[in-house]
Amino acid sequence: MLLFDKKKYIFSILLSVFIAGCSFEPAWIAGNNKTKIFWQKIDLKEPKTSNEFRLNRYLVSRVGDAEDAEFFLKYELFTETKRTALSFDGKAYRIRIHGEVKFSLIHNSKNVVLVSSSVKDSLGYSDAILAVTDQASERDAYARLMVLLGDKIVDELLRSETLNNET
Repeated sequence: MLLFDKKKYIFSILLSVFIAGCSFEPAWIAGNNKTKIFWQKIDLKEPKTSNEFRLNRYLVSRVGDAEDAEFFLKYELFTETKRTALSFDGKAYRIRIHGEVKFSLIHNSKNVVLVSSSVKDSLGYSDAILAVTDQASERDAYARLMVLLGDKIVDELLRSETLNNET
């Protein structure tokens, strides 16, 4: 003999999941439910290098692409590679990539810098024996680094008090 009814149990679990899901909201909605802060309001600097292109595409996926934007995000990307895990003969078995992005968010109509900051991150990849695998792992590492830096840029913009006051 069962002590509980299966239908009531499943219904109560589904109801609790539904109620818990109603309280979630996207990260780019302001605390007082104003209009969306970022989505399709930021124009990005045109990329010149492959790493800037990767960063630009990731930022577009996070904040949208705008024609006549209210804000302009200007950034400078710096990367540096360092050889680590050296063998006795000088071969590097691990490569570390350090990346830094200095960025400024500019209000287009007022021509005022709202947010100016920089973000840094680094990651590593394994340097194998074959040139083909070295190139593939290097490309993948730079792509992952651009995602990390893009996330940090968006986090900095979401945290800024001046941007929340401007919108």
